Amino acid sequence: MSYRELVFTVVAETAEPLGDALIDLGALSVTVEDDAAGGYDENPLYGEPGLSPEVQAWERSSVTALFNPELDASGSADFIEELLSSLKEAGFHLSAPEEKIVEEQDWVRLTQSQFAPIQIGKRIWVVPSWHDAPTDPNAICLAVDPGLAFGTGSHPTTHLCLLWLEQHRNLQNKSLLDYGCGSGILAIAAAKLGANPVVGTDIDPQAMVAARSNAEINKTEIRFVLPNEDAPELASQTKYDIVMANILANPLQVLAPALVNKIRPGGEIVLSGVLARQADEVIATYSQWLKLSIWKESEGWVCLYGTLAESKQELISTQTQKKSLKLILLGAFLLLMLVFGEHLSRNALLPALAPRVDGTSSAIAVHAFSLLRRIDQKLCVVLGCINRPVSDFAAWKITSATLTPENAREGLKNAPNQSLLQVEIQNRLAIAVLLPNLEISLTDAEESELKSIQLTPKEWLPVAWQESHPDFSSKGAPSGELIQTQLPISLPTNAAGYRVHVVYPQ
Repeated sequence: MSYRELVFTVVAETAEPLGDALIDLGALSVTVEDDAAGGYDENPLYGEPGLSPEVQAWERSSVTALFNPELDASGSADFIEELLSSLKEAGFHLSAPEEKIVEEQDWVRLTQSQFAPIQIGKRIWVVPSWHDAPTDPNAICLAVDPGLAFGTGSHPTTHLCLLWLEQHRNLQNKSLLDYGCGSGILAIAAAKLGANPVVGTDIDPQAMVAARSNAEINKTEIRFVLPNEDAPELASQTKYDIVMANILANPLQVLAPALVNKIRPGGEIVLSGVLARQADEVIATYSQWLKLSIWKESEGWVCLYGTLAESKQELISTQTQKKSLKLILLGAFLLLMLVFGEHLSRNALLPALAPRVDGTSSAIAVHAFSLLRRIDQKLCVVLGCINRPVSDFAAWKITSATLTPENAREGLKNAPNQSLLQVEIQNRLAIAVLLPNLEISLTDAEESELKSIQLTPKEWLPVAWQESHPDFSSKGAPSGELIQTQLPISLPTNAAGYRVHVVYPQ
């Protein structure tokens, strides 16, 4: 028996509804792949906190449908013409698909033949369940079958992480967090090499199912949790000796503060999923916390490694000194107000001493500043003061930024490149701060800047907010103010990423 396979090339927004329509028209199965897969323009589709794509498809997607002539009319010479006509009635205007005949085979045996045991380093073997384990008594065997989750040891990024674990001299009783665990292969290898406790996390629930099953098959005790489970293993106070993340360069940069926060002082971090040309940018992102270096390179991919030893302790010491210095300055400021007149220095000292309203400042600093403001207000009644809002980009936190294609919501009525940028931004200081400009950088798949858009407060602030704050240009945004705005953006045809920054014009 043979099958008839049809391949349609469509834009991202069409891929999923087209797949549903083909299933309704009798297709046995439908798959969606990147039309540029394996080429220079290949575009990884991934989901990370804050980065999950709105459309689960690629800019140019290949939609492949499989038909069985013995069950339907797909063997007919008129089948494709009739199928296109039915799809047109459903709202799809498509060119004739590519087609080929697929002969029936023993698909299970064919798939298994593509996955032989993989030796990594001197001891680690990744052995699918249908193969016999190696006879080497020192071999550490990982029983992992190809499945729904990434991680079989065949990809260079996974291979590099496994090699690092094998060559790490002392994993015994070291705690390890596998962030973006996929199939759980790295967590399983760490557990078999003596790490304990071992925790894995991934945003994909299917990955959790696969990882837990693989851990059970390998007789390892590993805790796998989703990030939204509020599990104690992912609580901010829980730290690990080793944090390992095999993802991609962009999410590794976005998640840098969260990943560093999971390392104990003196702990280690291992990052993979980074192309050699992206290494310097990832290293620079992490440089404010620790020094990363390239541990090994394989087939154009690199594994980065760093230790949070002295730099973390110095950071804690510096933060402690800064808090102490703030308290000293607060006391000195009170004396200056009483002796020399608070109104001569208040516009410089108040912004410098203002704590944040997001809970990151100490309770002592918050209470002391509150007392200072009350005294300041009373002195201003007597002495007279001029309030000047501060320009401080560090006061602003972009809590979310999502770029949504307009045509995805309007049923393809708008131009394909018209999108809507939804931004939520907050003033975290305990004083009013002048509104900044918003700078939007659009990049291509190589992360090169295509276009930079800078919007003044009058251009990006919602009209309703401006009307309710008519003096915002002189008084700024109140303490803790949270502003939500929607901005129409016209994307270049080859846009693949974006960044949003706050800037103050020179």
